[in-house]
Amino acid sequence: MNRATHTMQLARKGKHFFWNYGPLVFSVFYFFPMIRNLNTTSNAEIAVQFLAYGGFVFCYHKALLKPAKDAVNYIVLMLLLCILMTQFTSGTSTLFGYVGYLIGFCFLGAVRWLMLAVLMCAITLVATLHINPSFWPYFIGPAIVISLGLFGFGVVEYKERVHRNESRKSKQQISQLAKIAERERIARDLHDLLGHSLSSISLKSELSGKFIEAGHYEQAKHEADEVAKLARTALSEVREAVSGMKQLGLQAQLGVMTSRLKDKGMVVEPDIQKVTLSPEQESCLCFVAKEAITNVLKHSNARKVTISLNTCDGLHNLIFCDDGDVHKFIWGNGLSGIKSRIEELDGSFDVFTEGGLKLVAQLPQKEM
Repeated sequence: MNRATHTMQLARKGKHFFWNYGPLVFSVFYFFPMIRNLNTTSNAEIAVQFLAYGGFVFCYHKALLKPAKDAVNYIVLMLLLCILMTQFTSGTSTLFGYVGYLIGFCFLGAVRWLMLAVLMCAITLVATLHINPSFWPYFIGPAIVISLGLFGFGVVEYKERVHRNESRKSKQQISQLAKIAERERIARDLHDLLGHSLSSISLKSELSGKFIEAGHYEQAKHEADEVAKLARTALSEVREAVSGMKQLGLQAQLGVMTSRLKDKGMVVEPDIQKVTLSPEQESCLCFVAKEAITNVLKHSNARKVTISLNTCDGLHNLIFCDDGDVHKFIWGNGLSGIKSRIEELDGSFDVFTEGGLKLVAQLPQKEM
């Protein structure tokens, strides 16, 4: 029987009492025939009807709280009570509907329809045995209509519960995937941030050592101070990346990059226009700028660097050009990472090596 049922319970946890037991209000129709025939009904019959109703309510209560697979016995007891009590009162036509509701909710597949057929047969049988043929339409009609209607409500309730559970699981999975994506984003941000900063620190440390060897202590001290400043900046950027705070704007980043290139002795020709970017686009182009400058500082023998930022034909363009010699170009993790970032934002990233190295990042203009 377990395969024909499930493990959900009909009662909803955390719901108001009336939500679970309010439907029992309509069971008062069970007493109407007894009230109508009160003068001809003995005290013993009245007591039996009340006891049977109490047993029916108790079974309904247990069926609500039990998992569906454990509620089957109580559903059968409810049906038996309805069958037995029909010989005392025709009010059981109301109670059959509650059995139909529980059948619709608790049973699955073919067993659900088999149990519904048993219920219909039971209604017809007891009416034939205990109800005056002239009253059959008033007993069988309401009993079948109510049972079928509540059976449908039970099926709908089961499907709605299944849908809700699946939605909750989907939300949990989406939340888990979002956490994984966020961790990957932070890891990528840290790689990009530290890759540039540590490269600059390494270069300036080497330069400081060379100044010391040459006896240029003032220049060495200046480079050492720059190393300390870069380290503090890197620490700040790492904290911002981890906490999800917004990093320096693109304009400010390009200004810092220009200063670092000039400190290296390069000629920098900036052509930076004011552009309106979304936070995601600005963050992406900041990493493009850092990777481009890292490549120049680490791998290039360039003397002149051109930085251009503009918006043209619906595209935001960030272009870096240098006049360094390119003997062999290899796509490293840094360039592959920023290419992936840009493509995620429906942009493009191209590298040209004629007459130096040229990096071109383009992102579509969006309405802000």
